[in-house]
Amino acid sequence: MGSKGSRGLVLAGLPVLIALFAGFGEAQRGTRVPVLVELFTSEGCNSCPPADQLLEELLQEQPIDGVQVVVLSEHVTYWDHQGWKDPFGAQQFTARQQQYGLRFNLDSIYTPQLVIDGATEFVGSDRRSIERALRSAAKQVKPALALSATESNGTLTMAASGPGLAAEDDAELWLAVTEDGLAVDVKRGENANKTLKHSGVVRFLRSGGDAKSAKPVTVTLDPAWRRDHLRVVGFVQSRKNKKVLSVAFTNPRT
Repeated sequence: MGSKGSRGLVLAGLPVLIALFAGFGEAQRGTRVPVLVELFTSEGCNSCPPADQLLEELLQEQPIDGVQVVVLSEHVTYWDHQGWKDPFGAQQFTARQQQYGLRFNLDSIYTPQLVIDGATEFVGSDRRSIERALRSAAKQVKPALALSATESNGTLTMAASGPGLAAEDDAELWLAVTEDGLAVDVKRGENANKTLKHSGVVRFLRSGGDAKSAKPVTVTLDPAWRRDHLRVVGFVQSRKNKKVLSVAFTNPRT
């Protein structure tokens, strides 16, 4: 583990059908295709801040035509021994990255690593390759996924619906809560005396089970999470090859 830096009546009705399909194609071309971008990062890694910044730009600026970038910033734990414990790190994210390491036949997992739609991986600061991969991913239109997220009495209940849940038989629904606009003054480790900024930080990630029969998921909201900076992300992922089949996001509602 370590740092790695610097895809008759029938005939009379035919023109109508052609027009309908043509209109559908135009609508598709005018729609942004959601693409899930997962960044595995750590505040203990000195090559990670440029990747964190790139992720924030992709989220805030949405610079790729036809692509709706949906981000998850997952902070791993294997840099904590360097003298700085990442406050957003969780073993769950390290384990998730290890699964991707097996999927991509990597000798070792590393940071910053960016995974697009569970299908391709790159060094998280490699802007040119990432933008190229985002354009390629958007060519595969995903079935729609709808999310609801309702806050009540300090809890948030999340649920998904729509054809995206039936994208594949052996698929799993995942639901996440992310927070934007975070900043940390790092005191020790490779990024000592730097202020690091983060977007899309995963505060909560849980499987809702088999996508076709997924149940709502409820999380208790930590008082430290700023409500106006939270986002809910849902995605359906193949168990066989980790490919993301559908993805959506929404803001919590009271």
